[in-house]
Amino acid sequence: MHDIHQVTTGAQLADTRSLMRDFVAWHRERHVEDLALIDRYFDAAEFERELAGLPGKYAPDRGTLLIAYADGQPAGCVAMRDLGGGFCEMKRMFVPGAFRGRGIGRALAGRVIADATSAGYRAMRLDTSRRQDEAMRLYESLGFRRIEPYYALTDDLRDWLVFFERPL
Repeated sequence: MHDIHQVTTGAQLADTRSLMRDFVAWHRERHVEDLALIDRYFDAAEFERELAGLPGKYAPDRGTLLIAYADGQPAGCVAMRDLGGGFCEMKRMFVPGAFRGRGIGRALAGRVIADATSAGYRAMRLDTSRRQDEAMRLYESLGFRRIEPYYALTDDLRDWLVFFERPL
């Protein structure tokens, strides 16, 4: 059993920051052949500024920052931010290995999609690395379709990332 909460308390913020740091560490451990790309995508100084300022760009009413708990432990997180023009972006979706296979990622994605719909967005976008097969299968099962990049990036990052969009 798991519960999903809008991040509002100091303890929830601390747990979310920890999960987001674990997300980057997981990338580095799982995709050692992509370390240079991971370090560019998750610029350390910029990432720490984002974490220190949470909820920041993910604050309501145009954003959301969610955390899942299972068995009393932080079990996943996801965020959503405004991109303008009726678009929002899902960010920082992560479920630690010990909690995978319980439907937590699907539940977090469903909740963030519902929040985006309630906020009046017309579509949700996201990016993920090409090596995240499980994530891509989840996103496609939720109605996301591959699209061209929706922001400027270098050719090597363009080859490393996959972009998705889902109408709301």
